[in-house]
Amino acid sequence: MNYGVDPHHPDLLGQIEATLAALTEKHPDLITTLLINGTFDDELASEFFMQSKGLRTGVVSLYENSVLSGLEECAPFLLTAEMTRLPRLLARSQGVPMFSLLQSTLTIHALQRHFSAFLQVRTPSDGLCFPLRFSDAMCSQNILRCLNDAQRIKFCSGFTAWHLVNRGGTLTTIEGTCFNATSYTPPIVSADNAIDITDKQYARLIHGGEAAYLLCHFARTVPALVTGAPLSIKYTMITSMLAAMDRRDIMDDTERRDLLSHALRMSDRERAVAMLDAAQQHGTKIAIQRFT
Repeated sequence: MNYGVDPHHPDLLGQIEATLAALTEKHPDLITTLLINGTFDDELASEFFMQSKGLRTGVVSLYENSVLSGLEECAPFLLTAEMTRLPRLLARSQGVPMFSLLQSTLTIHALQRHFSAFLQVRTPSDGLCFPLRFSDAMCSQNILRCLNDAQRIKFCSGFTAWHLVNRGGTLTTIEGTCFNATSYTPPIVSADNAIDITDKQYARLIHGGEAAYLLCHFARTVPALVTGAPLSIKYTMITSMLAAMDRRDIMDDTERRDLLSHALRMSDRERAVAMLDAAQQHGTKIAIQRFT
């Protein structure tokens, strides 16, 4: 399956080692922990699930002892960062947004407890809960943007740095605030392991994932639309076009997809924007007819 990400940079392992070493030199008490999203690799998830049930295996399920414990076999897993693990896990995560690293003064079990407060989001208007896919490296930054300031501060209080393998196959670092385990205050864990978000936050969460969804949709259904350039570049193009539609109040899902499909066939961005202007003034159907 195509997840809309570029191949790893050839020296990604070297980048990881250098990044970890630089921060550890400044803060020698840091512990490095891997965060692996098990939903992308059934075989690996099954292996980690079995290991998480043993003693001192260095593998912990984020869903253990939570309301999501029934989904543990496809859970996010924390692993102690033994350097011998990295080459294999990087190979397994090639083209799959399932790999990130955490540096923190917290132990692996303290990290599990920290993230157990953020396993789900709940919309109080209807009381519904939804799993929060922060271990999917393509969702992580969008999720943080959608949290309010207090929620974001609390989420980031459990780590010093969170290193994501980004869409371009290199590292993106999210800075945290955990530099001393003794001064760390654990978040309150609700009965359903959820944080409350407003309907507006939920809408932003869904809207923020639209470009990634459409990139994967086109890669699966019309591959020619997303060839000829790295997928990270295609993602940037899609994001730009969707933002242009937002400014023109073109919000219907089907219209946005159809306009984007035609825009990606155009070599001239100005022509694509002109098509959006026509859609705003005369409707999507007429605009597509004029620019096809």
